[in-house]
Amino acid sequence: MADSPEEAAEIQAALAAVLDVAGGKRDYPMRNGFGVRRYLEVRLPTTQTVRARATRADRPELER
Repeated sequence: MADSPEEAAEIQAALAAVLDVAGGKRDYPMRNGFGVRRYLEVRLPTTQTVRARATRADRPELER
């Protein structure tokens, strides 16, 4: 939630600097209050995807 469409755009731009962002084409006024809501879909960029690697010191045959 943001106080204004301009603030929502600033938040979206900040998210887009580190994540892949889709949506944000429309703002929805908050019911029973002030501000706007903007729905976004965000994903980690594929170039920065984190891959976990587990190791087992007690069973090295399980390591990949």
